[in-house]
Amino acid sequence: MRRPMGEWLAACAALAALLLSAQTPPGQYPPGQYPPRPYPPGQYPPGQYPPETYPYPGPRVPIPRVPWPTRRPKEGAKKGEIEKFEGMLRRISEKELIVETHEHGLMRFRLLAKTQFRDKKGEAVRDSLLKPGDQLEVQCDAIDPETARTVVFLRAGTAAERDAAARPMEGSASEAAPAATPPPTTAPPVPAPGAPVGKPAAPAEEREPEADPVIAKARSVVAGMEASMPDFLAEQITTRFVSFNNEASWNRADVVEAELMWSGGKEQYRNVRLNGRPVQGGPETTGAWSTGEFLTTAADILSPATRASFVRLGRETVSGRTAAVYEFSIRSENSHWVLVSPEGERLRPAQKGQIWIDEETHRVLKIEQRAVSIPASFPQDKAECTVDFGPVTIGAASLLMPVRAETRGCIRGTVQCSKNEIVWRNYRKFGAESTVIFK
Repeated sequence: MRRPMGEWLAACAALAALLLSAQTPPGQYPPGQYPPRPYPPGQYPPGQYPPETYPYPGPRVPIPRVPWPTRRPKEGAKKGEIEKFEGMLRRISEKELIVETHEHGLMRFRLLAKTQFRDKKGEAVRDSLLKPGDQLEVQCDAIDPETARTVVFLRAGTAAERDAAARPMEGSASEAAPAATPPPTTAPPVPAPGAPVGKPAAPAEEREPEADPVIAKARSVVAGMEASMPDFLAEQITTRFVSFNNEASWNRADVVEAELMWSGGKEQYRNVRLNGRPVQGGPETTGAWSTGEFLTTAADILSPATRASFVRLGRETVSGRTAAVYEFSIRSENSHWVLVSPEGERLRPAQKGQIWIDEETHRVLKIEQRAVSIPASFPQDKAECTVDFGPVTIGAASLLMPVRAETRGCIRGTVQCSKNEIVWRNYRKFGAESTVIFK
């Protein structure tokens, strides 16, 4: 029996957050996705190969277990007074942020659901697009210096800063740090957010293994593409489906068309249309939505900071090109793919998947990834993404950009699932006169 469209749309709305994540499976090639997570996800899957910014949105760096002294409010602090700390992002997860500052060394901050992420203009940015090495300003209430109230993205990290951020943490707390309290000498305290950290010895097992030659070259190619990525416009068409029988069959719900604009390392959507009709607000207001983070997925997977393990499976032909096929796995503590539940709960799951790399050009041709070991307490029990890349000319640049993607997710304990089929086309260099007309 066919279900009424209203029921499909209601189910699609319930599943919206399932596909809104920051990972990166796909992200945006420039810096939004291949950094700017996810390359792997602000939205359900994150990041896509070409435009990725080298390490995705906040790759996590292994941190030895060390005492984190509790930071006390400064003397005379008043409610509403703001303290600000500037530094280099070293690690970000769903619950904590670690920044290396010049004055206080490494500082750890607690992240809450109400913590805001903004750029210098005050506009909202996705935390999944932040990458180690990026320069941030962390704002805290003076009476609660351990909790980040607002995180401001100041600028993207340089290549040298990203390399430095990817190394094991060895920063030490400044003795002059006013809020630092020395840890007890009798027993190590329970780690507490928001404090400078002592200088730990990096465990030998955390050293980065020797990179496979193909992986190493692909990593270099991705970094080079990021540096040469021009501002561009593209047409993004997302066809959304829902299933009420555990993916045995799919019912088409609607089609969302949008103009994707990549300018100054920032992703924007405009001229959004739902089933051909203009929509007020961003595309995320229409239901399950996947962003340009597909652009950054490849960069995130290949980033040394993500510490993915690779096993070569063999050789296949993809779009007429000979590709080396690798299976990869990423531990949850290093994952930048963010799954978001309808209630706003966030999870960075462990990942497994496959990546196809052109043996001649060392460009990424295809990525498949899936979330694994999702905690039973999380509302979703399945999240998968596939991204295909193809040659695209933008101005004078010849790039490999996302051309197709598919994301899937299912709600735990039900037979309800959601699928997005995404197509990008009509890539062009961004200019004041540029526009996209949907046909």
